[in-house]
Amino acid sequence: MTRMEPGAVERTGQRDGFDRKISGLRGRRVTGVQYWDVHNYSSEPSPWDYGNWHHAVMGLELATDSGPVTVTWTSTFHDYGVEVFLEPIARHLLLGEDGPQPVGPDALGPWEPLMGSPIMDAMTWWERCDSGPPVRGDATMGTAPWFIDVPTALRLDFAGGSVWFVAAILLLPSGTVSVSGDEIMVVFSAARMRSLGFHDPSFVA
Repeated sequence: MTRMEPGAVERTGQRDGFDRKISGLRGRRVTGVQYWDVHNYSSEPSPWDYGNWHHAVMGLELATDSGPVTVTWTSTFHDYGVEVFLEPIARHLLLGEDGPQPVGPDALGPWEPLMGSPIMDAMTWWERCDSGPPVRGDATMGTAPWFIDVPTALRLDFAGGSVWFVAAILLLPSGTVSVSGDEIMVVFSAARMRSLGFHDPSFVA
């Protein structure tokens, strides 16, 4: 994805609806968290704890005092971005004997200071991407590329700190990260977010 200057075409209705949904998270108290990964065929547990960030491959479910909140990835806008649903994550996973499974956290760790406190603010990071040339190059469609805004990261603020959710793929064995991907990173460190390319102080303080 390429960062573009403001002014390109966007799916305004969809974006406005998404932002309203994110704003509705304010005031909810988070009481629990569960990460999900693809099915693990290994005898070793699936890794998810990387210190200042956690790997919730398929997404995660937050338990709140107003019901469950699912944070996962979809291609709602184009390519892969974060998505939020106000319902259990199981409704968005193809479960079964070889299906996705919960993997952690088995200890709250960096979640501990956030538990039980309300979400004070919620903010989305939008990436503007070039979706390629239009399907038809006629007078109606034109020939200029289409630019679509995609929500690639979400930030939740609590009295005890902030947590970011990023649609990104961890590339092994190099350990590099590709932002805009079909996995979810849960990040607890502003420095880690900056290392992923998020430098705007309004989103990463």
